[in-house]
Amino acid sequence: MRAIVCLPTRNECDSISLMVKKVKKLRLPVFVSDEHSTDGTIEIARKLKVPVYQRTCSGKGCGVQTALNIAKKKDYDILVLIDCDNTYPVEDIPKLLSLMKNYDMVVGERKFGNVPFVNRIGNFVHIWAINLLFFTRLKDINSGLRAMKVNKFAGIIDAKNFDIEAQITCRALKRGFKVKEIPINYHTRTGESKLRLMDGISIFWRIIIERFTP
Repeated sequence: MRAIVCLPTRNECDSISLMVKKVKKLRLPVFVSDEHSTDGTIEIARKLKVPVYQRTCSGKGCGVQTALNIAKKKDYDILVLIDCDNTYPVEDIPKLLSLMKNYDMVVGERKFGNVPFVNRIGNFVHIWAINLLFFTRLKDINSGLRAMKVNKFAGIIDAKNFDIEAQITCRALKRGFKVKEIPINYHTRTGESKLRLMDGISIFWRIIIERFTP
């Protein structure tokens, strides 16, 4: 199966270079799904000969939709999404890919010790909610490192913001997709976090909506 890596970006000049170089060491193709960065992120990516695609709307979810569409157009079987802030271990991507023959999505399950306290509480609430409503035992629904089969997820995702991972997970569960979590390390991010309190609330609301809609 052919796999490609996407780095969703919005002003990630502090980390884009290192992230690209780490992915290239794995000898995997990589591209950027950007939201009109103004800090040099685009220029750095292009200097490293990485294709940059602009989102057609605003938000991380829109970036993921763009990434799935690009992967589908280029006939890739698997899309790997990894946040471009140096928090997720690029070196664990091959572990995710090694399981994709048997699963539709493989998610990197974080160690929450390095997650800021407020974000940690939000994650626990979201995990509790999805497990309660969907009768599952998931451990990390908001992880920014995951591998997905393109033909399964392209066209079924429409969340535009930080509720994208919750929607991906909920829709996978509703469709009976095979989902696997594997433990990964998680590091302190490079640069300023873009996640806000209202994003945590929207993620919780997304889980509720997805549970009670077809």
